[in-house]
Amino acid sequence: MPLRVALCQPLIPQYRVPVYARLAASPGIDLTVWASRGARGSLKSAPTEGLFEVVESEVRWFGPLLWQPNSLACMRTTPPPDVVMLNWNSRALEMPIAVRRARRRGIGTVLWSHGFGTKAPLVGDWVRRSFARSADAFMLYGPTGREKLRREGFPPEKLFMAVNALDQSPIQAAVADWSADPTRLEAFRAEHGLGDDPVMLYIARLEPEKRPDLAVDALARVAERVPARLVLIGDGSVRGDLEAQAKRLGVRERVHFAGALYDDRDIAPWALNSKVLVHPGAIGLSIFHAFGYRLPVVTSDRVEIQMPEFETHVDGENGLLYRHGDAEHLADRLLAILEDEPRRLKMAEAAFEVVSGPTGRNIEGMVGGILEAIDHAAAQHGKSRR
Repeated sequence: MPLRVALCQPLIPQYRVPVYARLAASPGIDLTVWASRGARGSLKSAPTEGLFEVVESEVRWFGPLLWQPNSLACMRTTPPPDVVMLNWNSRALEMPIAVRRARRRGIGTVLWSHGFGTKAPLVGDWVRRSFARSADAFMLYGPTGREKLRREGFPPEKLFMAVNALDQSPIQAAVADWSADPTRLEAFRAEHGLGDDPVMLYIARLEPEKRPDLAVDALARVAERVPARLVLIGDGSVRGDLEAQAKRLGVRERVHFAGALYDDRDIAPWALNSKVLVHPGAIGLSIFHAFGYRLPVVTSDRVEIQMPEFETHVDGENGLLYRHGDAEHLADRLLAILEDEPRRLKMAEAAFEVVSGPTGRNIEGMVGGILEAIDHAAAQHGKSRR
């Protein structure tokens, strides 16, 4: 019999669909994803098109806190799961209950987390340490999180890495499609009024914590020396504010709002016509989008706010860091790339190496890490997928 795995998440974001699909197709795995099909602000659950089984599950929000009854309900099925994978979030009210209940019922538990947070936990470290005594495995996004937990006294044999990654195949397919006919890209530039100006790209939600306002501010400063343009891919609550800001700074005609795009066939023409990705706040999976399109990345030097994917950014090699919150320094870093094309091209190739090749950040490596954590959790209860 295959291992029955219940994976509980608040939503199913688009970038997770290929990960779950590959996990579901792995030998000896019977996967069910318990998640809401709804939305949380500008975050929406993606369609899965029958790639894996999904159970619609309610998520209730109480300000920054959440209650995910799916984490408890998934263990009441007949037959019950062999392993349950839970979103390790100190703001999830049901988490301690779910871990204890799984333990009592002989269900393997995997807690999935960054291993560190960009926000202070609302529940103290004693909660995380109590998990160490009861959960079977902890799955982290990268070596920084794993090392942090090891230093805090978490058993090393319980710590696994599923390095976060994007499925690069649709990115490379879109690149090949658009690059096959250079006149098509030129027509796209003309259609959207980009002219021959260098383009700086932003890919993220338009929310305050992402600091898109700094990108607009930096553009105004860059434009004093280089006739650059800024393309914002994403949508959110501050779009109107950004439009007003660009108008006030006299660069409204140089800021292009592409909207929320999720299909790489739509993202590719913007990315292929760009020189650099600018991400003033905490960067996550957007860095892998940029690297897949051979774009150097300029982002914040404040390591403590960054997401785990930031570990792949090497200052001076595949991008540059700027002093957090300093629009003038952000503009200076962007100019250092835009005004030195040989250096930019060298950074572009270094960026692409991060997500390509057998040792690159890819879906295969991520799923492999997930399977190691599942196997360990199952083995603690005498079960195996082999």
